[in-house]
Amino acid sequence: MAGSTPRSFGPAQWGLQSKLIVSMLLVGVIPLAVGLGMAFYQGSQEIREVSGESFKALATETAKKLDLLVAEEVTRTSRIVKDPLTVLALEQRRDMVQAMTEEAARAAAGEQRAKWEAKNPATVKAITDNKLAALLREYFIGSRGDPEQLVPQVVRTATKMLFITDVQGNLVAALTTLPRFAHAESAWWKGAFNKGIGQLYIEDVYFDEQAATYVFSISLPIMDSLQYEVVGVLHRIIDAKEFFSPTTHTIRFGKTGHVMLIDSRGIVMSCPILPTGVQLSDSDLIPLVTPMSPGWVTAPSDGHGHRSTSIIGFAPLPETSRATRGSIEEGGWHTFVWQSSDELFAAVKHLLTWMTVFGLVAIGLLATLGVMAARRIVMPVRQLQEAARSIGRGELKEPITIRTGDELEELAEEINRMNRQLEAAFAGLTDQVKLKTEEVQSLQQTTDQILEAVPSPILLIDHNEQVHYMNQASRVAFSNAAAGQSLPVPLFELLPLDPSGQSRLQKELKSIVTDGVRTAVATLDPDGGRAVQEPRDPLAQVQQESTAGPRELHMGPFVYRYEWFHLTGRPAERERIGLILRNMTDDSRLQEQLIQAEKSGSIGTLTAGIGHELNNPLFGILGLGEAIQDESDLSRAKMLAKDIVAHGRRMASIIRDFTGVAAREAKDQRTLVDVNEQVRQALMSVLQNFPPTTLKIEEDYRATGRLEALPEELQRVFTNVLTNAVQAMGQQGSLLIQSEDQRGTVLVTIRDSGPGIPKQYLSKVFDPFFTTRGQGEGSGLGLTIARRLVQKYNGSIRLESQEGQGATCLITFPIVESGVRREAPVRS
Repeated sequence: MAGSTPRSFGPAQWGLQSKLIVSMLLVGVIPLAVGLGMAFYQGSQEIREVSGESFKALATETAKKLDLLVAEEVTRTSRIVKDPLTVLALEQRRDMVQAMTEEAARAAAGEQRAKWEAKNPATVKAITDNKLAALLREYFIGSRGDPEQLVPQVVRTATKMLFITDVQGNLVAALTTLPRFAHAESAWWKGAFNKGIGQLYIEDVYFDEQAATYVFSISLPIMDSLQYEVVGVLHRIIDAKEFFSPTTHTIRFGKTGHVMLIDSRGIVMSCPILPTGVQLSDSDLIPLVTPMSPGWVTAPSDGHGHRSTSIIGFAPLPETSRATRGSIEEGGWHTFVWQSSDELFAAVKHLLTWMTVFGLVAIGLLATLGVMAARRIVMPVRQLQEAARSIGRGELKEPITIRTGDELEELAEEINRMNRQLEAAFAGLTDQVKLKTEEVQSLQQTTDQILEAVPSPILLIDHNEQVHYMNQASRVAFSNAAAGQSLPVPLFELLPLDPSGQSRLQKELKSIVTDGVRTAVATLDPDGGRAVQEPRDPLAQVQQESTAGPRELHMGPFVYRYEWFHLTGRPAERERIGLILRNMTDDSRLQEQLIQAEKSGSIGTLTAGIGHELNNPLFGILGLGEAIQDESDLSRAKMLAKDIVAHGRRMASIIRDFTGVAAREAKDQRTLVDVNEQVRQALMSVLQNFPPTTLKIEEDYRATGRLEALPEELQRVFTNVLTNAVQAMGQQGSLLIQSEDQRGTVLVTIRDSGPGIPKQYLSKVFDPFFTTRGQGEGSGLGLTIARRLVQKYNGSIRLESQEGQGATCLITFPIVESGVRREAPVRS
């Protein structure tokens, strides 16, 4: 407007134009940044998941190939062990040694050892050119045995030593002069000899000084013709890199992706990059990649000397691992699949770079458009701003003229209309003020009447702890202290509080009022802290969220819960603080009674559950005990006693479960369980609890999957369901039990030919204490406990029934490990 002075903005203030430009930039930049971040994160996650699963599959497949490769070599080597000429020669050697005295045998072995170490020609020829050595050579070059199973050239080249020892661990036959003479103290000889019983033993990779390379060995016991005891040990030393490299070095993907073989100590056996015999650079990586099941992991290093996050797939060689330590849980060999993270995530980083470039271009265009749009908006707004100042001063004489054809033009017309209305409104302003004053007085009277009608005591207090107002409930509740006193009265002369309660209220009141000025309503925590909130209805119930408990005051036999609220003072008066007290004495007593009732109900439920679960094994113990009384066969009596011990352990397990002990130990005790075996044992346990019946039982076990669970808990599930089925049929009829694999789960079906379950009861069968049997025949907890245990292992259980046509129970568990076994149907 002509003659107006534009308002200047200081350095701490932003103009509307700057705000519009910045807002438009933020609207574009924030979604772009969030989108880029989410795209990079999601892409990285998906690549990590896909690559991890691919690496896992590749590691598993390579582990199977390597396991099969080692198994083939064990099979080839075992043909030498089983050759009758080998067995006969070592039996003669054993008999010759046994015929000698211990001193003579030791002296002869020592003499022969000295000659062998001295490379005595006669001794060397006697060991490397005897019948057994010739037999070893024939098998090694493939001229003996099945021509179709010739030893491959790579295996012959990788074999560094092949020799046989007798029962004393002394050298009997060898292909070369490299082996030592005495081996009785060697780990491989002890492992294969196994105290005369014999077992396959595969030694982890180590550096052999005679072969001058890193090797592993296969040791096989040579049993006598009766397969009774070990008469010798065949030992084969193989170059690890030369043996495994044809299989592992050919598996490459990308520039850096490859497969390697390590043992449980993290020592490299075969790798296209790392030399055989070195240990993984990061010792913390070893336990991550050597579990006894295939998988993949995001590791803090790559095992090749780089400290960068890497994705690694791994898988054990199960059969070979068992032979290295005798048990797969104690060690073994593992495949290791890896690709550089830079190469793995290169596609995502490339996409992010291009998206960033395009985003910066878009931001530049957005900034340009923002400047243009802001100028068209800001100029008319400044005109409106100056007009508003003129209206405030009462100086707007000329109407505002803006021609933008949008909402700003309409706003200018509305301001002009408002200016005209204001001029007309000032004439009746005095009458309006008088009317509003009367309304305020009426509202104040109504408020006083409402406070008087409230059944809870309400007090209005000033900053000096003086009570200026008491409603009717306050005068009744504190009639003794208020008798004969006129307001104002000291707060703590009115309330019969103990010193601790008085100190707490004083502290809270002091926190509410600061220098006589109250800026907002304060609701105090029980410990005296202050939390500011918006004004609210002081009579409304408020949920206490403080962890320190409700704010309560004890006055004699009564318990009051209290709340503070703010009351704005009249003109020229200071503000006042309101205190509302609610008598919670009856509520506190009722809550204590409810808690006691709930505890009693919980104890009753626990007792009934223990009784129901103990009934089945208890009946089994009683039946087995009666059988022992009449049993004359001691071995049969011991078998029955063993069953009694098993039932007793089951009862102990049930008691631990109900008392909470089992819940703390269950996770560490879970094992891989065969569902079919648990169903069979549960069926045997149920049939022991009933007299001989005319039941027709049909069993069809086709499931091969295994679960990770506690066997006794699965038996309890099947025992409860089977017991219900047998009792429903009156111990007569037909019972069908089936198991099958179904899309990653095991489905167990139990169908009886009983009277079925009425439709109105189907939704209640899993409720605690629900039973259709007579008094004393059932507790109604069997299916409740079964469902709890099934859901514990992420399974499901449901009942299907038509009245008069029997009932079917369907139990489903997720499979942890898939098997390959198939069992034919069993019918009885």
